[in-house]
This record gives sequence, structure tokens and C-alpha cells, in this order.
Amino acid sequence: MASSIALKGFPMHNLLRGHGRTALACMALLALGACASVPAPTAQLAVSAAALAHAHAATGQDQPQPELALARDKLQRANQALADKDHLAAGRLAQQAQVDALVAESRGETAKARRAALEVQAASQALTDELARRKP
Repeated sequence: MASSIALKGFPMHNLLRGHGRTALACMALLALGACASVPAPTAQLAVSAAALAHAHAATGQDQPQPELALARDKLQRANQALADKDHLAAGRLAQQAQVDALVAESRGETAKARRAALEVQAASQALTDELARRKP
């Protein structure tokens, strides 16, 4: 019993009066807070996976994309961290994978636009050459 436990002649119930009870309540809340963890970043993982799929479709297969490989690796590591219950690392890696996927997508789209511009330029030059040949 708490009342039978004494500390230097004071019963335990005297120690829990006033501020002692408040301190005990705070310690209990801190203990409960320590048990609470970062929630699983499942939404971030889904967004990152979608960004990776979109980037893969945008970059195509003809050009190697180191950022795409990096994004794949980070997403795989994020899933492993989630399986290991390391939600903080999983969320951080998933965000990094999303950013890497967006960079890969941007570079892929830029490369496609450059190729299209070169094709238009070549077609324009062909038309200019054809018109030059037809002039008397």
C-alpha cells in the first residue's frame, strides 16, 4: 500500500499531494508520449510510387536516367524502413524518392523536347533546301 511506504518518515500519500501529483501526471504523459511514434508514411509512399511510375513513363527507355535509378533505390529503402517500423526514415526516403523522380521526369521531358526541336529544325532545313532548288 502506498500509505504504508515511508520515505524519511513521510507517508507516500503526503508526497503525492499538490505538486507531486502534478509531477506524477506529467511523467505519465511523457511516458505515453514516448510510446507514440511517427505515423506510417503510407500516403507519402503512394505519392512517391506514383511519381516514379509517371517519371518512368515520361523518360522512356532509350535514355538512361540516373535520377530514376536513384528514386527506385530510395523508394525500395523507404519500403524496407517501413517494414522495419522506422517510419521517420521511411517518410524521409519516400520524400527524397519523389523529388528524384520529379527531377528524372523533368530531365526526360527536356530530352524529348530537345529531340522534337531537332526534328523540327531538320524538317525546316529540308524545306528550305527544297525551296532553294526550285528557284530558277
